[in-house]
Order: sequence, then C-alpha cells, then structure tokens
Amino acid sequence: MNEQMNHTMSEQNKNSTLRGIRIQTLSFWIVACTLVVAVLIGLGIVDVLNECRDLVNMTKEYILTQNDVMNMSLGSDYLTEKARQYVITQDPRYADAYFTEADVTQRRDQALQSMQDHLRGNDEVSLQRLADSLSLSNALMDQEIHAMKLAALSVDADLLALPTRLRDYPLTREEQDYSPQKMRDTAYDLVFGTGYQEAKKETTDTIASVTTSVISSCSTRQLERENSMQNALIRQSIYTTLIVLLVILAYLMIAALILKPIRVYINCMKNNNALDITGAYEFKYLAITYNNVYRMAVANQNMLRYKAETDALTGLLNREAFEQLKIRFHDIPHPITLLLIDVDVFKSINDNYGHETGDRALIRTASLLRDNFRAHDHVLRIGGDEFAVIMEENHAGRTEIIRDKIDRINWALQHPQGDLPKFSLSVGVAFSEEGYEDELFRQADQALYKTKENGRCGCTFYD
Repeated sequence: MNEQMNHTMSEQNKNSTLRGIRIQTLSFWIVACTLVVAVLIGLGIVDVLNECRDLVNMTKEYILTQNDVMNMSLGSDYLTEKARQYVITQDPRYADAYFTEADVTQRRDQALQSMQDHLRGNDEVSLQRLADSLSLSNALMDQEIHAMKLAALSVDADLLALPTRLRDYPLTREEQDYSPQKMRDTAYDLVFGTGYQEAKKETTDTIASVTTSVISSCSTRQLERENSMQNALIRQSIYTTLIVLLVILAYLMIAALILKPIRVYINCMKNNNALDITGAYEFKYLAITYNNVYRMAVANQNMLRYKAETDALTGLLNREAFEQLKIRFHDIPHPITLLLIDVDVFKSINDNYGHETGDRALIRTASLLRDNFRAHDHVLRIGGDEFAVIMEENHAGRTEIIRDKIDRINWALQHPQGDLPKFSLSVGVAFSEEGYEDELFRQADQALYKTKENGRCGCTFYD
C-alpha cells in the first residue's frame, strides 16, 4: 500500500515537472503586463490626490483588520495548543503559559479592541463576526480549563502551584469521584474529542469569515468610489514609475524568497527533517507551523512506543522491551550482566492475601529494584512474578556489588512496612563480555534454578 502511494506521488512529481507554468515565465509576463498597465494608467491620469488618500486609508484598514484576524486566530490556537500540551504532560509550565495568554497577553481581546478602533463603525458586520469568534473562543476556554483541571487531578498535582482560575474551577461531585484513568480519558476527550473539534472548527470558520466580510466591505466601498476616481488620479504618474520598479523588485524577491525556500523545503521533506526557517514571512510561518506538527507527531510516536514497552502495573519495561534490548545488545561487544529474578512463593501470596496484595508486592519489588540499581541499568518485568535486570558495562568481577544489592532488597522485603506480608526474591546472574549471547538467558536461568534449590531468598552466579 505504501509502495503504491509512493509510486503515485512519484508520478505526480514527474508530471508537475513536465507540465505547468514556470515561475520565471509567469514572472516575465507579470512584468510585461504591468508595464502595459503602467502606460495605460499614465494615459488616464486626471487627479488622484483626494481619492488616493481614501484608498490608502482603506488599505490600511484592510491590513490592520487582517492583522487583527491573524492575532485572534493565533491567540485561540495558542490556548488550544497549551491546553492540549498540559492535558498530555501535566507540566505546570503549559498551564502558566495558557493563563498568561488568556489573562495577560490577551491577543484575542486586543484584536477586537484594535479592530473597533481603526474601523470606527465603517464595517459593523466584520466587527460583529470578530466579536462572535471571541465569544466562541471564550466558550472553548471553559472546556479547556475543565480538561486541564481533570488532567491535574488525575496525577494528583499540587493545585496550589497552578494558576488560580484553574485551581478554583469547579467540578461536579461525579467528576471528583472519577478514577485517575477516567479523569485522563475525560480530559483527552474534552480537548481532542469530536465535540471539541467541531466547536474549534466553528470558531476557526467564524474567524475566517471576518476576512471574507472585510473583502466584501472593501469591494463595496471601492465600487462606490469608481464614479469619483476621475478626480483621484493626479499622483498616478508618479506611481507608474514605482510600479515598474516594484514589479522588477518583486521578480527578484520571488527568486530569492520563494524559489530558493521551495528547494530547501523539498530537500528537508525528502530527508524527513524539520524545515529550515528561511525565505519570506509566509514561508517562515509555514515552516514554523510544519515544524510544530512534525515535533508533535514525533512526540506522539514516542508516547505510543513508551506505552507499548512499559508494564502498566509497575511502570517498568515489559517483555516487548526485553526482546528489543536483546536485539540491541546482540551485536554490541560490550560487557553486560543479566539478572533473572522470581518472587518466591508468589502464588501463596495471591492465595492467602488476595490478588490486590499480590499486585502491591509486585509494585514494591519493582520499586526496590529500580531504587537499588543504577539509573542506566534496564529493570524489566518480563512475566507475572518474573523480573529481569540488564546491566551495561558490568564485568564478572563485580559479583559482590550485585549480591549486596540483592541482599538489601531481600532484607527490605523481609521487613515490610504496612500490611504487606514477608516475601523474598530468588536471583540468577550471568555475565557476558561480548554483549547479549543466546546462551546468556539459559545461564542466568540455570543460576536462578540453583538459588531455588538452595532455599530461595538469595543470589547465584553462573559459573
């Protein structure tokens, strides 16, 4: 399927190379046509002074309005981005950034105020649409804050460290009784679900409609002045020369700011890299937007990979991760140590104390293993009550260090806190000086079996 898609895209690229108007040719005809228009404008000069001022003011209003629309859109999208980032990561920095935009920067409110200032009643329809978009964005804010509050509670975050509006956001009694997982799922649905997407699209469409409204208003005002343009062409003779220079300059800018960035972007995309920030403003904006989506996709892939390789109960790496590590270390000629670990009489813990206590025993075991081994050692749960540790750059002469770690862990398990029962671990250890070998697992397993034969609660090294 992918090969077919790649083949189709390749064919499309070939077709686009063979057919279509070249930018250089198009630029040449633009310059030629502009020269003809400049001659016609020069022949039709009558008077431009007063109407030129009106047209300049209208252009300024249009540019300012477009900036306001852009700021409204950027502010709304920024709030959405920070709310989603907080729901995903629960990093308080995103919550702070969110409320800084909402309560301090206020790009959306400032955009509406700016538009009211420079339009001054000339376009009430556009003003009303921008106000409507602000109302829709504010409605989304309530949903975003709701999602962030649930996300914060799902990880038992310190509410005092969060912004006041988020901390004081009320939840229903039913929501407060949700499990952490349900809180996370509800939070994700609030900012990623279909309902949110539809509301976001409605907001975006309303913001976009402001541009349509402004264009329509400008067109109407231009038509009203067509009859008076005869008296507004005095300065057009000066602009004729400027048009010629601007068109030539535009041609040079197209080559430097459009053609060159396009080639750079194509190479970046072929190499599956982020885009270089280069070229005209629009291209820089495109590159930044693309890079944000690119990084988000990479982050999502990493998150999915993490979930696939992590044991849900203990938070350790799982069997799938163990298989990947075996492949990774197979061809690396560095010394490694493999520990295979079993929880002694784990079945009796489940039978006598219940599966919940058994799960707590596994969690306690995982915690002790993680705390006693090095940060760069790989601690895994590879089965029900089976654990493993892969130690990199660890030589066979360090047996006493490993034995001391296991003894400390077993001592802690033999002196439990709370209502956990006493239990212990049996460990088998095997060394390899040439990375992971096929015999390494069998050797560690034989050492583990020897530990169990000798009464459990100990550590045996394969000889």
